[in-house]
Amino acid sequence: MSQFLYTSLVVLGLSFFAWGLDDLSGFFANPVRAVFSLVVLAQSSINATFAYVTPSEPKHEHHFDLARWHSFMFETIFVLAAFGDRRNILAWNENMPLRWAGLGIYLIGWALSLWTNWTWVEHLQREGGRAFDNPVLLFEGPFKRIRYPSMVYLVFYCLGFAILFRSWIGLVLIVPLIGGIINRINNMEKIFEVQYKNIWPLRRHTSKRMIPYLY
Repeated sequence: MSQFLYTSLVVLGLSFFAWGLDDLSGFFANPVRAVFSLVVLAQSSINATFAYVTPSEPKHEHHFDLARWHSFMFETIFVLAAFGDRRNILAWNENMPLRWAGLGIYLIGWALSLWTNWTWVEHLQREGGRAFDNPVLLFEGPFKRIRYPSMVYLVFYCLGFAILFRSWIGLVLIVPLIGGIINRINNMEKIFEVQYKNIWPLRRHTSKRMIPYLY
């Protein structure tokens, strides 16, 4: 229940508050925003299900959407994009195909999130006490090619949201978001190199950080 409420409040709640609670009918009047709301509710339910079926091992953290880490930039993009969409502040002219494209990008992020989270849950269920203590060590699913898929789908979420809500400022803020993600990954890589020194050279050799074969 906490996972359901947290995802709903962060993604949908911020959108409603930034749009304005006095005009929620206007929010749902646009079919893309209405469908987006249903997507978030489904996303919240599935995240809650993942949390429920994850084996309760003390050493294992939950690595689900928005539950482990998200930057303030993520929240800023959501708030400013929804705020600007209603008031036409730093927003381009109405373009429904572009809104649908933004929703599609958001859904790509969600699909990667589902794949990532299910790979981790399946590993925990299969391996039990022998499971890794961090999904970055996995050699399966999206982790086969990249070590930080959660960072990738975070970018897809923000990019899709910014386009869905016609936000120029949202698009601009993608740049510092990616910069913060890269900085975080660099810091984590240094920690993992020491913490997992026996397996880390192989992980670095067989995978990239965020983009297969490139980075």
